Formats: sequence, C-alpha cells, structure tokens
Amino acid sequence: MKELWSPQNRYQKWLEIEILACEAWAELGRVPASAVETIKKKASFDLARIAEIEEVTKHDVIAFVSCVAESVGDQGKYLHLGLTSYDVVDTALSLLMRDALEIILEALDRLLELLKEKALVYKDTVMIGRTHGVHAEPITLGLKFALWYCELQRARRRLERAKEVISVGRLSGAVGTYAHIDPYVEAYVCRKLGLKPAKISTQVLQRDRHAEYLNALAVTATSLEKFAVEIRHLQRTEVLEMEEGFAKGQKGSSAMPHKRNPITCERLSGLARVVRGNALAALENIPLWHERDISHSSVERIIIPDSTTLLHYMIVKFAEIVQGLQVYPERMKKNLQLTKGLIFSQRLLLALVEKGLLREEAYALVQRQALQAWPEGDFRELVKGDPEIGKHLSSEEIEALFDYKPYLENTDYIFWKAGLSDPPIRKWEEKIRTRLVSPKKEVEKQELVYEGKAKKVYSTSEPNLYLMEFKDEATAFDGLKKEEIPGKGRLNNLISAHLFALLECAGMATHFVSLVSEKEMLVRRVEVLPLEVIVRNLVAGSMAKRLGLPEGKELSRPLVSFCYKSDQLHDPLLTEEEIIALELATPDQITALKEISLKCNQVLRAYFQTRGILLVDFKLEFGFDHRGELLLVDEISPDTCRLWDLETSEKLDKDRFRRDLGDLVSGYQKVWQRMQGGEG
Repeated sequence: MKELWSPQNRYQKWLEIEILACEAWAELGRVPASAVETIKKKASFDLARIAEIEEVTKHDVIAFVSCVAESVGDQGKYLHLGLTSYDVVDTALSLLMRDALEIILEALDRLLELLKEKALVYKDTVMIGRTHGVHAEPITLGLKFALWYCELQRARRRLERAKEVISVGRLSGAVGTYAHIDPYVEAYVCRKLGLKPAKISTQVLQRDRHAEYLNALAVTATSLEKFAVEIRHLQRTEVLEMEEGFAKGQKGSSAMPHKRNPITCERLSGLARVVRGNALAALENIPLWHERDISHSSVERIIIPDSTTLLHYMIVKFAEIVQGLQVYPERMKKNLQLTKGLIFSQRLLLALVEKGLLREEAYALVQRQALQAWPEGDFRELVKGDPEIGKHLSSEEIEALFDYKPYLENTDYIFWKAGLSDPPIRKWEEKIRTRLVSPKKEVEKQELVYEGKAKKVYSTSEPNLYLMEFKDEATAFDGLKKEEIPGKGRLNNLISAHLFALLECAGMATHFVSLVSEKEMLVRRVEVLPLEVIVRNLVAGSMAKRLGLPEGKELSRPLVSFCYKSDQLHDPLLTEEEIIALELATPDQITALKEISLKCNQVLRAYFQTRGILLVDFKLEFGFDHRGELLLVDEISPDTCRLWDLETSEKLDKDRFRRDLGDLVSGYQKVWQRMQGGEG
C-alpha cells in the first residue's frame, strides 16, 4: 500500500494517461504517429526535477508535464493536448483508489476465511450472551465469529460497490464541455485503463463518489472496532473468556509486571476514529464552488492514502488477533453459572404460560423470585420452593427448564443461513413430519377453476384457499404424448407436500397449507407469474440438446434461467431484459426469484444427497397471494425435477416416460421410499 501511494507511482499513472491521450489523438489524426512513438520511447520523469520546477510554478501538474516534455524533446509539445490538470489527476486518482481497494479486498478475504474457520471450531462452545452488558441467555462463541463473518461479507459488498463507483475517469476539459478535446480521447483512455467515462463532469469528478468510497472504508473500520471492543470486554479480568495473544518477551506495563493488555484491539479502536473522521472530511468535499474549486485537493492528499492504508493495516492486524486469540471455555462455563440459573428465566416464564397462566401473571411469579435471587441467591432453588409456581410445574419439570441445549437447537440453522455450513436436513425431518400431520383446515370443495396437464384446481368455501388435485395422467412434449398412469398423482402430491414442508423449514414461503387426501392438498390462492424458473446443476435435457453438450456435465455453479409459460410456444427461454421490457416481472422481483430459487436449490440438493439422489435440475413457479406475498407454488416432484440415482445415474423422474426408460411409477416410488427413509 505504501508503494501504491508513493509519488513515483502517482506520477507513473499520470504519465500513462498522458501517453494514452496522445495515442487517442494520433488515431484522430491530430498528433503524428511518429511523435507518439517518440513520446512512448523517451517519456520519463525525475522526482527531484519535478520538485525543482514546482518551486517556481507552484503547480504540480505543470511541473510534471514540463519535466516529461524535457525528456521527450520537440515532440513534448503534444503532451497534455486539450487537457486540464484534473483530467489527469482525477483519472489517475480513480486508478489508485481502485488498486488500493484490490489490496484491501485481498486482505479482507483472508480475514473472512479465518473467521469462518474459527466459527466452525467454536460452533458449539457455549458462553453467556449479554445485553446491556448484563447476562441474558446462552449463545455460542461460534455464533460471535459467524456474526463477524457475515458483517464483513456485507462490508466486502460495500467495498466492491465503492470500487465500481470510483472506477470512472474524465478527460473533458476545463469545465467538462469537451471544448478543446474530442470525447473520443476520453473514451479511448478510459477503455485502456479499465475505467468508465463519467456520464457528466465539471472540471472534476463529483466528490459524492469519493465520499461514498471513504464511508465504505469507515463502516468497515468501525466493524473491526466493534469486534475489537468485544474482545476487550471479554478480556477484562472479571470476565476473561478470551484475550489477545501475548508473545514471548512481550511486556504489558512499565510499572506492573502482571499486565496483559489488549493493546492491538485498543489500537484498532483508535485508528477507526481516524478513518471515520476522514469520511466526514470526504463529505465536506462534496459542495465545491460552481464547476470546481480546489478546497478538496489538500484534504484528499491526506485522507485517501491514509484511510486506505489504515484500513488495510487494521484488517491485517485483526487477522493476527483472531489467529492468536486465547479462548477459555472453562471460564465461559463458570460465567454461565454466575447468576445461579437466572439466565433460564424466560424458559420458566414460557412454561408457565403453556400451563395456562396469563403472561402478566407468569411474569410476576418469575420476576419475584428473580429479584430475590439477585445478586447472590440461587434462582433454581427459589423457584423450586415457590408454592405458586409449584401448583403449575413439578420439580422434574422445573429442573428440565434449566438446560442449555434448547438455546443451541438452531445453531446449525443459523450457520447455514450465514453460509457457513450445509442445510441442517436431519434436524428438520421431525418438523416436516409434524407439519404434514398438523390439523387440517375444514373447507368445502366447490367448482373447478382450472385444469392443467397434471392437476385440477378447485375453489373452496374459503375465498383465499384452493384445493389442488393431482392427476394420474402423464404428458410430454406439450401434450403430444399422453398416458394414464395409476399412482402417479398420489406420489406427486405426497412428494410435493414433503418438499414444500422442507423448504418452509428453510424459511421459504409456499402456497402449501395441508394435505387433504393422498391426491389432494389445500393451497393458498395466488396470482401466478407467467414465468417458469429453471435451476440447473448439471447439463441435461433441452440444455444438452440446445448446446450440443453431453448430459451429466457439471456446471461450475448453479444456473438460473427463465421461460415464458406457454404450451403453444413451447415455454420459450426469456432473458431478464425481455422479462422487464415485457413487464412480466420487475427487476426487484427477478432478483427475489433468483435468490429464492438458488436457496431452494441449496436445500433440495443437500436433501436429495442424503437420500442417494442427485438433483440435476428442476422447475419452480411463483405467485402472489392476496396479501402481495411472493410464494412458491405449483408442485415440486419428479414431474418437475430431474432426479438421478447418485451411484448408478438411473433416471427416477419424468424422463422415464419421455424417453421410454421404464415404468414411471416405480421410479417415483423409489424417490418417495428414500424420502421416507427406505432404500428405494
């Protein structure tokens, strides 16, 4: 980073821009090609000579151009042709700021990997969670690291956005009107440098860009300070659940030999204040006079190199802290027991409510004993001895409430949401079973409102609920091939219900309400989007045919594509731009569809993997209910998914019917049996 912001590198960027401008002018016929070749061969600069000239001119760019012109000779007259100083300075500054972020992002990626590693190592290390600095309820140390990991992922996205915002150049003259320079010169130079030309500028790029950049740095620095402050608190002698590493030979105090101070964390707290202060200065640079004044220049010469250098340093240092962190799980256990059970007060409160007490009554009972226990009493024993509580809970029931395990039940789910582990499929299976046997809502089946190739949909006595019946009919090639296959509807209904329940465990909203019979389910009424979303993990089917690729070729990442729902048109592929232009969905809706579909893929792929099945690709449909909520609709079954046996690649889906590969129901039955835990 030091080298990047050196005068040598800054002037080198200026020279690169000057030469590229000459090349552009040569293409326009304004500068002889021979002159450009001479400039490229001879152009150089000397820091001492630039400083010497600047002593006289009091202008750094003029001093630089004069120095380079001296090295070139007569052809130096073509340097800086039609340019103003900030055509060069601002464009070069954008390059330097972009390159600085590349260095920062590289360091941040290393830190993210380290935090991920620590999160997984300490995923189940129980400690007390604190709110307002006071013991609240149990968490795990891994959750702290996971939280930091997610926060820095957001920081990374902000920094990427800042890099995009600052990756612009301008060569448009004294007030941005191209009065003395052809716009082609700007386009040429920016293209060669990997920058975008500013859509409009004055004599400078507008400083909201630089302010956004500096604020992205400041937010990241402040997150690092937040983590450092957490470590500082946890290193306090009376807490001592973790501490900074203490090197051999290190000393903590000139007066007190016993001291082991969190000095690096404290240093990060101090440096974050500097970066935040610099961000404020960047905001002050936005309101320049008219087409430009120079009040921002002196500020930026300090705040931009300093902030990028400081943030890079902070990231590197925090990575060292995390790497060398000393963790004390036994002290965490001891601290968990400090309040002698007070941290279980909410479990006791909820247990009393479940026994029939009003919440206010239960709260009063629990708080009475909690206040008596604070700060030295034994909450558990006081609760056991309370006759009012004893009327509702037995001693065994009370004892069972003082257990850490329920607080950790969803740790795997949180880690999955944070992108740190696979979906917790095994833990969801009991929830799925419970969901599928939940009490059925009593509704009256009414008139047929829609019949498709695989399903019939009926209205019900509830205006916002429909009854969906799965048919035993199999079709392919837009209905050209048809066959009645007994048992198909039942299997698709049961499989779809199971998979909808699975996706609900993962936090996705579906139209599924309940199973009504083996061939019917109750669903929410929706306005279906005229789109099919296809998610592919491997090349197969129409993609293999369209691109001439072998089936089974694994894609480097899941691919999401869209089709227009139309049997007559054979569900043609649509680009996102076509969807927006045809007003089939908004850009935000497209983003939501893709995010949900990829999340579905992550869950379904992991789920089928546990069943010895490979999820090759699948189709999803979406709709909006009467509240405007976006829901997964239709079905998720072997009719809409390509499912291959993980070991033999046997097709267990509708391709059995399409390609005459064997009995359709036997394939679907294998899928269902494996979903039920059987061999299949």
